[in-house]
Amino acid sequence: MGLSRILLFLAVSAAVATLAANYFRPPSSIREIEKAFVVGMVALGGGTVAVSQIHPLGLFGYLHLLYLLVVVSVPVIFGGWYVATFFRRRRTRLLRLSGGLALVIALLGVWGTHIEPNWLAVDIVTVSAPVKQAVRIGVLSDLQTPNVGKHEWNAVEALIEAQPDIVLVSGDFFQGEPDQIQAEVPAFIELLTALVKAVGAVAVVSGDSDRPAELILIADAAGALYVDNQIVNLTINNQPIRLAGVTTFATNSRLDTLAELSQPSDALTIVLSHRPDVVFELPPGSDVNLIVSGHTHGGQLSLPFIGPIVTFSDIPRDLAAGGIGLVENYPVYVSTGVGLERSDAPQVRFGVRPSIGIIDVTPKSVG
Repeated sequence: MGLSRILLFLAVSAAVATLAANYFRPPSSIREIEKAFVVGMVALGGGTVAVSQIHPLGLFGYLHLLYLLVVVSVPVIFGGWYVATFFRRRRTRLLRLSGGLALVIALLGVWGTHIEPNWLAVDIVTVSAPVKQAVRIGVLSDLQTPNVGKHEWNAVEALIEAQPDIVLVSGDFFQGEPDQIQAEVPAFIELLTALVKAVGAVAVVSGDSDRPAELILIADAAGALYVDNQIVNLTINNQPIRLAGVTTFATNSRLDTLAELSQPSDALTIVLSHRPDVVFELPPGSDVNLIVSGHTHGGQLSLPFIGPIVTFSDIPRDLAAGGIGLVENYPVYVSTGVGLERSDAPQVRFGVRPSIGIIDVTPKSVG
């Protein structure tokens, strides 16, 4: 049994224990509410300790459990109390409210787990740069999947439909156990090949969840450019482009790539990096016109008036939520990504739709 199912079982068990504390009756006093709460917390605490002995939870594991407590345990408790009123004829206004609240929270859980993660958006932004002709850049980031399915193909087809001049793949192309990814290599090659055939110029950089050896194999077989810690010179629409790929791994070649960006160039200079925080590592006065990145997933969970809960990035939170903005006077584009954090994390998106990016680079006006 996977951790996700174990945590789901724990969340349901804690809810049932809370209901059982008062013999599945709605609480009629503060004392009964306290009793139900204590019993539920004891069941949850004991279960969490037991689970942690089998599978270390870590940050993502605890976030996963917290999410299930909100969208599973709470609706089960409130819904259970409401259902009990049909048998005990004690339907007070507060208990009716608990039934409605249980339904709303459960529906939000269904939305965040099963609907929004598959509701792909096309994010179109514009940035001006010293180019002779407009260049349309497609961005594919954070597929972060152990297998290729309909959702991944929808993202590639949406990119092709937008007719970009070049597509930049900003890492976390896959995530899973080595045997899973090995079995899916042909499917990943087929997916990337479709993009290369339709667009022509496709560049790939690795991310946190990628294994470079496999990603190189996929990129080479598909005819894409693998640009980890490399600078390549391209011509798109008669526009010279200097493309620098920067990995998340600390190596001498990474430092050399960043250092070379301090050299001026007449070409449109783009940094392709999985993490947007590369902007803080650029040498002073770097000749960089655009940074393209992913990594944050837009927070994956974003609440109204609050924004993303966590971004795992030091760039401003409003930019980490996705889109384009200036950091250190460099235009930085952050994709919300196509997929989800796998591992032990909750498989959820709320308030942050998955997306492919379209960046229209237009000539900078003079005067």
